[in-house]
Amino acid sequence: MKSKIDLLILISGWISVAIIVAITFFLFYNWFPLFKTTNPIEFFFGTLWYPTAVPPFYGILPLLDATLWISTLAILITFPSAFVLAVFMTHVVPKRMQYILKVFLEIFSSMPSVILGLIGLSIVAPYFQNTLNMDTGQNILNAALMLSLITIPMPTSMMEDFINAFPPEQKEGAEALGANKFETLTKVILPGLKGPFASIAMLSLGRIFGETMIVLMVAGNAAIFPTSIFQPARVLSATIASEMGETPVDTPHFYALFGIGAVLFILTFLINVVGEIVRIKYERQMMKE
Repeated sequence: MKSKIDLLILISGWISVAIIVAITFFLFYNWFPLFKTTNPIEFFFGTLWYPTAVPPFYGILPLLDATLWISTLAILITFPSAFVLAVFMTHVVPKRMQYILKVFLEIFSSMPSVILGLIGLSIVAPYFQNTLNMDTGQNILNAALMLSLITIPMPTSMMEDFINAFPPEQKEGAEALGANKFETLTKVILPGLKGPFASIAMLSLGRIFGETMIVLMVAGNAAIFPTSIFQPARVLSATIASEMGETPVDTPHFYALFGIGAVLFILTFLINVVGEIVRIKYERQMMKE
């Protein structure tokens, strides 16, 4: 029975690898024909994205710039918030309440992103525009806030698991030397969890980087170089979602959208690889200790 289960796991693993390879081939196969009509330098470093103009412009640099703006701001909101929530759950609330909060976070993380996009569009955007006197409520800040809300449950749950799984003998040793709970947390637990927390940050960034619906609805969809978080922007994933349905097949515009998908795939893959390297490095370090 065990050998059959092992065989099933092995087959599932190879199927997953085959699917990833097939997706990669499909993206690049539909991207490379673009370079018959467009210079690769113009695609990667062009500052204009006007695929329906005459002549068309397929520069993805403003889209990539906006993606970095929103992703960076979102992770700067997400990670500290998740850390505070994880500490609150593990060191403040009773065990029963900790379980309830964890269940709530898991339920919240399964919420469709379009719902948060709708909230950002119908509530947050008018508030920014009318109350805070912004030019538009559909901007980088709005998108980053909504992205952080949909992302926070995952790193919070992971951090809470790591803090609870921290070796009790090390915590008890610190307390035996006179450290209080706060000192044990800041001087013993957190330094010992730098590796897992760095890996969690990279995984959260990968989650943020590939999100589509929220940024499509609340970021403003302006393919420009933003100069502040209060300006609209358009990210890579939202460009594919908004334009692919109306783009004729086997046209330069069609190939350019697949190129955006390939770039997004590569960047997300690299982010996850870095997170995995950090995790493996930490595990090896812990084994040596």
